[in-house]
Amino acid sequence: MKLLRLALATLLAGCGSSSPSTTTAKSDAHAADAIVLPKLDARPHDARAKDAGGDSGHARLDAGVDAPIPYPAPHPAMPQVVSSGGPVMTAPKFVVITFAGDTLIPSVDDFVDKVAASATYWSGTTAEYGVGKIASVLHVTLNETPAANLADTDVQAWLTTKLSGPDAGTLDGGAPWPQPDGETVYMIYYPASVNITLGASASCNGFYGYHNDYALNATTFVTYSVVARCPPFPSTSQIDSIASIASHEMIEAVTDPLVQDKPAYVMPDTDHTAWAIPAGGELGDMCAGYGNVFYTPSDVPYLVQRTWSNKAAAAGHDPCQPDGATPYFNAAAVVTDTVTVSDPNLGAYTTQGVKIPVGGTGTVTLDLYSDAPAPAWTVQGYDLSSLFGGPQELAVTIGGQATATGVNGDRLTLTIKVLQGGTGGGEILWIQSTAGSTMPVWIGVVGN
Repeated sequence: MKLLRLALATLLAGCGSSSPSTTTAKSDAHAADAIVLPKLDARPHDARAKDAGGDSGHARLDAGVDAPIPYPAPHPAMPQVVSSGGPVMTAPKFVVITFAGDTLIPSVDDFVDKVAASATYWSGTTAEYGVGKIASVLHVTLNETPAANLADTDVQAWLTTKLSGPDAGTLDGGAPWPQPDGETVYMIYYPASVNITLGASASCNGFYGYHNDYALNATTFVTYSVVARCPPFPSTSQIDSIASIASHEMIEAVTDPLVQDKPAYVMPDTDHTAWAIPAGGELGDMCAGYGNVFYTPSDVPYLVQRTWSNKAAAAGHDPCQPDGATPYFNAAAVVTDTVTVSDPNLGAYTTQGVKIPVGGTGTVTLDLYSDAPAPAWTVQGYDLSSLFGGPQELAVTIGGQATATGVNGDRLTLTIKVLQGGTGGGEILWIQSTAGSTMPVWIGVVGN
């Protein structure tokens, strides 16, 4: 079941900072800490290249005699979010459900209408996955008061009473509720008076929103999303906070509508399974660890989230689209070992990583690349456990230092010491690149 994690609050509040944004590893409750990285080394490319040989953590890509280093420089492939075979929505229809007395109803309705009418945002996040234009938006405001405390099972039962049976609800004027047909998403915007629980997790504490599905009968599935009404994120209006959550869920609901029963775009490829651990493996989740993914498009006057683009990732561009960072840069880990580790949410999985026993030391090469000329950026390695307030499992240095700087074509050597074993026989390596408010990451796994 997909949750929109509480890390969004940190990401939204932290835009413009130089600290890595954090989420909890696929758990229901999220913690977030900010770790301030050293100031960017802004020396020009030529100066950086000249003294690279004096730093034991640096090397330059050998492109051959007189051969210029291309943009982007050669580097390991970024993840591809792969389909598990389930359907996507080719002509999605949104039923926007609000409750009478909510003063934000006009803004919520306008937000969804603007996304539906957008010339670039919707197609820029969904078209490459086979999703078409939004076919329709139906606004439903109910003259009823939802219970103060609802479990997800209560939400499903309530929807069922509206959609089926002799007592099925009707809209104003007596029209029946639109029926689930594989292309319809019921988006429920609850007022602040409602607390929702999903398993052991509670709204505004463990999540801000989620999408899910259930079987209405033997042949029909209902896709729905819940957006909780929580205090607005720092320096963000209430409607922008809602829009940032809802945009994430709208995109995931149409690219993975049957997340429980017939998943579609739900996980990255097996070589990059570890990328799903910080926030999840759906298209919105894969960008949730970045610091510059929330923005206001030119034709959607609300704060929305960029989401993962397989095409952009494969081309070495910013994988979080549309309107991603330009120029885009990153530090890609070169890992060739096959490791099998376990995660509380993913279970045991086999993926590419680096093998280092507990107490041992190993190295990982980082290929630095950018898709256009860019000033030098800062690179630093962390273990995910300590970022989330847990015990430090890895000690990571570059040439004996905590940080290094580099440019397209540079190669850095990370030295990793396994201080203590992580859960499931492995540790997660978080590699942060930073230049101003742009903070791309690369995720790796250490197997013991």
